[in-house]
Amino acid sequence: MSISDLEQESAGQDSVSVRSHVSDVTFHDTANIITRINRDSVNGFPFRFIERNRMLDLEVKTALREKLKPGDELPPGKFNDDWIIFFVFIAAFFYATLPVYSRKLFPGATRFFLFRGVGEPESRETSELFHWQSTLFNLVTFFNIAIFIYFAFSHYGIIPAEMSGFAAWAAALGVVIAAVSIRHIACMLTGWFSSSDEIFREYTITIYQAYRYAGFASFLLSVLLAYTGIFLPELLFLSGFIIFAVLYIMRTARLFLIFMKRGVSILYLILYLCALEFLPVVVIVKYTTGLF
Repeated sequence: MSISDLEQESAGQDSVSVRSHVSDVTFHDTANIITRINRDSVNGFPFRFIERNRMLDLEVKTALREKLKPGDELPPGKFNDDWIIFFVFIAAFFYATLPVYSRKLFPGATRFFLFRGVGEPESRETSELFHWQSTLFNLVTFFNIAIFIYFAFSHYGIIPAEMSGFAAWAAALGVVIAAVSIRHIACMLTGWFSSSDEIFREYTITIYQAYRYAGFASFLLSVLLAYTGIFLPELLFLSGFIIFAVLYIMRTARLFLIFMKRGVSILYLILYLCALEFLPVVVIVKYTTGLF
C-alpha cells in the first residue's frame, strides 16, 4: 500500500489531529491526557487543578502577610568582627601547642594559687621571661586581655564613634603592654635602689604569672562573648572583672609574703604599695567609673 493510500484512509477515518506545535503528527487518544486535544475535557484537568493550587497557595500567603506585624531591626553584632577571629585562632593554636614545649600549660599555677615556693631560688629566676616561648606567651596574653577590654568598652559605649574596632583594640593593646613594661621597669629600679634585687625579681615573676592567668581567662570569656549566646554579656563581664580583682589581690598577697619571709619592714612595704600599687589602681578606677 502506498503512502497516498494511507493518507486517504486515515483522512476518511478522522483519526489524525490538527498540526501540533510539538510534532508534525499527533495521534488523538481520548484515554490519554497528554495526547488529548480538547483541554476542556475532564473539567480541564490538569490545568484547572494546577491553577487552583496556585490560587490556594497565594491565598495562604496573603492571609499570613495580613497577620504579620512590623518588627524591629536587629542590632549589629558587637563582638563578632571579622578581624577578631584571627587573634582567637592565634591564641587557640598557641594554648593547644604550648604543652609540647613546657609539658604543662601553666607550670607554676599550683604554687601561685596555693602561695607555695615563696622565697625559693627558682621563684626569682627572671631568665625564663626572655625565652622566645615566654615572649610569645606574653604577647598572646596581651592580645587576649586587649580583646576583652575592647569588648567591655564596646558594650558600655566607651569607645568614640569615629574610632574603628581594630583601632580601639590596638589602643587597648598598647595600654596593656605599656602598663606591664612600666611595672617591670619600676620593679627593676626599686630593687636596684633598695638593694633588694631578689625580692623584686621574684615579684616580677609573680606579676607576669598573674597577667598570664588573666589572659587565659580573657580568652575563654572573649570566645563566649563573640561566638556563643549561652550567657548574658553582663554576666561574663562581671566574671572577668572578678577574676582580675582576685588575681590582683593574690599578687599583692604574694608580695606581702615575700616581704615577710625576707624580713623587710612593714612600713617599707606599705610605702611601696601606696606608691606603685594602690595609687595607679585608684586612678584607673576613678577614671573608668566616671565614664560609665
